[in-house]
This record gives sequence, C-alpha cells and structure tokens, in this order.
Amino acid sequence: MMADPYFSIDYQAQVNLIPLTDGETVPDADALEAEIPAPFKLISEVTRIDTNNARLLRNLDEHANELVEIINQQSRKIDLVLSYVLAGQDTPEHRHQTLSLGGGGFTFSSPQPLAEASRMRCKLFLPELSVAVYGYGEIHAGAEPEQYRCDFIALREQDRDALIRASLQLQAKQLKARAERRAQQDDASRP
Repeated sequence: MMADPYFSIDYQAQVNLIPLTDGETVPDADALEAEIPAPFKLISEVTRIDTNNARLLRNLDEHANELVEIINQQSRKIDLVLSYVLAGQDTPEHRHQTLSLGGGGFTFSSPQPLAEASRMRCKLFLPELSVAVYGYGEIHAGAEPEQYRCDFIALREQDRDALIRASLQLQAKQLKARAERRAQQDDASRP
C-alpha cells in the first residue's frame, strides 16, 4: 500500500458517498468542473476571497481594528447563508461521518459492506471552516472492520488546497486546546 502524500487529521465531518451506477465513469477535469453543483463552486469562490481578504487585513495597521471586525462579521453572515444553501446538497441516505481527512481523501465507517475499489461521487461538508468539496473517490478497506478509506481520484486542485488548509487549521486548533489543557493541569497540580 502506498503512503498518503497528504497530511490528514482525525476529524468528524459529514460526507455523502453516492455509488456510481453501471456504465457511469469518473469525469475528466473539464466534465468535473461542469458537473459540480453551483453551491460548491460558490463556497469555493467565497473561501478564496476570504483567504485573500485575510492576507490584506493582516497588512492593516492597528487603527483599523473596527474595520477588520466589520469585515469579519460580514464574512460570517455570508458563511451562515452558504451553510444553509449547502444543507440542500446533503442527502441523508448517502450520509457518513469521516474519522479523518486530508488533501488525499478521508477515512470513514460504514455498517454496510462496501466493495474494494468501488468508485463514489463524494460531497464533503466542513461548514464551520467554510469548505465544501465535490469530487470522486475510490473506496478501500480500512484497518478495522467497517472502516474504509476513500482516496480522491477526481478533485479540483483548489478544493484539494482548501482541504489542506482546513486540515492545518484544525490541527492548529487541536494543538492549542491540548496546550491549554496541559497548562490547566499544571496549574491545578501546583500547591
């Protein structure tokens, strides 16, 4: 088995896995781009703009704090509306929870057996990070019973980049929380 070239992090996120029907194939890059539902393209563009805005805002001096706060609040409102719109893309009968995720794919559990190397249409939702991606993956058995790995086989590079950034943001949050817990434990153990 080849090692995943992308970093992944333990994280539960919602994913829809829709098996390809007989005769259905994984699209090439142009067909994938044409097939992606509008809400996924919209959130991708909003995330790109937010990333660019964050870079610009870091360059403002300290006198612009109020402006930065207003822009952040406007961005949060847009994120809330997009989360609502994306909820319409979720199909409960295809819903699974990830166990880990990264730029190369994700792991998940499924009580229903899945065929090795089966191909799926994937809709991965990370609303708290304003990320939602649409692509195709190939299923492989995981280390534990009822656990599987889905490797992306068709995904826009900008969506892969968004997943990589999200993985790193999640890791930073987890490391910060761990450091805070450790500091609290140290404080509690001091006389």
